[in-house]
Amino acid sequence: MDKQKFEVERNEYSVLDAFKFFFYLIVAVIVASLVYDIILSFVASGMGVELSVLSEYEIVEAMSYIVNPIVLIVFFLVYNAKHKLRARPIFSDGQKISLLPISVSIVLAIIAIFLFTPFMNLIEYGFMNLGYNPDNTIPLQDKMSTSFAYFMLGILIYALLPAIAEEIVFRGVIQKSIHSRYNGFVAIIVSTLLFVLMHGSLQQTMYQLVMGIMLGYVALVGGSILYSIILHFLNNTFVILFTCFNVVGYLSEETYYYNIYSMIFPVCLFLLGLILAGILFWVLRYLRTKNFFRYEKKKKSKKDADNVPDVKLGFKDFWHSLKYNEKVFAIVGIILIGFIWIINTVSQFIA
Repeated sequence: MDKQKFEVERNEYSVLDAFKFFFYLIVAVIVASLVYDIILSFVASGMGVELSVLSEYEIVEAMSYIVNPIVLIVFFLVYNAKHKLRARPIFSDGQKISLLPISVSIVLAIIAIFLFTPFMNLIEYGFMNLGYNPDNTIPLQDKMSTSFAYFMLGILIYALLPAIAEEIVFRGVIQKSIHSRYNGFVAIIVSTLLFVLMHGSLQQTMYQLVMGIMLGYVALVGGSILYSIILHFLNNTFVILFTCFNVVGYLSEETYYYNIYSMIFPVCLFLLGLILAGILFWVLRYLRTKNFFRYEKKKKSKKDADNVPDVKLGFKDFWHSLKYNEKVFAIVGIILIGFIWIINTVSQFIA
């Protein structure tokens, strides 16, 4: 087996693209949401019902979940066309798909649902004692529990579409763009933080933080967002499955923490999950450096040699190495999405 070092195909997205893309994407999502609400208002008026009544229709609630993934995908296509950027490097670094990262993604999804979920439920329980009132229901949940057709529709709406759209944006555009100048650690952390804020919910913050790091790692080391899409999709599917069919008692959000021992159990599971995930990360990274995935050595063009630094920057050099425009888009993007996150969180406390 050839153990030569691998080269990553040139990514035409820049660090500026990462922050510009994120900022304009937030604006696009806000505008799309407003347009959607206006359309619902006209429909409600035409039907002679209150907007609040129409919004409670299951089909309308389900449609609300489709808007964001569609906006993300359409915005990605429009941004590429406008800036004449190639989409292929966003999906892969040009290497062949390997079964090993796929297997790791599947195992990480299992670890996330069985070992991380109880700890996240414990954190949510603590927030609820402080007055937090999250809505954990899934539109069409009752029908998904009794109809296979509705269940598959739910998988499409709540699992597959978000997985594809969010991985294209966060592990594709943002993470790869940041990685064009900074090391993998910086790229994963920045994309994960933006991923967490974009979900706009205190309820999901801790879980999305852990998931974001895992998604970023398998995409970066595996060399393709296909692996993070698989992990993301399976995680969403497991959540839907165990929400609709409460077959594993300790994963239930209604678990009661009646003493200190009932709280230690989810913490121990979480720590075990971190250890197992860490082992998988190490194995995946080690085998890639040994060219276990059969990576082919890429010839670096003169353009790449002139523009891609041999040694990428770390967190210590992150902020002061950003150019003026990059800092502007980073700041306004984080302020805007941070404001939305705060509004959503406060509303859940006063609901």
